Amino acid sequence: MPIKYEIDPSRRLILTTADGVLTDTDVIGHKKALIADPAFQPGMLELSDVRDVNQLDVTPEGIRVFTSFDRAHDDQPGRLAIVASEDFVFGMARMYQMSTTDDSNVGVFRSMEEAKEWLGVDGT
Repeated sequence: MPIKYEIDPSRRLILTTADGVLTDTDVIGHKKALIADPAFQPGMLELSDVRDVNQLDVTPEGIRVFTSFDRAHDDQPGRLAIVASEDFVFGMARMYQMSTTDDSNVGVFRSMEEAKEWLGVDGT
């Protein structure tokens, strides 16, 4: 899977990275793995670095599935900052943001510094 994550329970922070080809199956698999992880707690912050994704095979239908999954499994949504450098990846991340129930919980950024500031986290 091109998506990896680490959970820092003391900071209530999930650090996610993705590279290569990213598909609908990869993203939903990541979401399922997170909620099954014993260190995961609802309401955590997530910093998702997708700057090394060079092919995005995520579909608009997949985005609808992701947001449905989020609504069904996250009764205390945290904040998600997505950092994307490629225009197409950035645009699809914005589509995801606009599809969420509360788009103020999702931010899409071009730089890691902006994303960290928005989340209110230092370092990483």
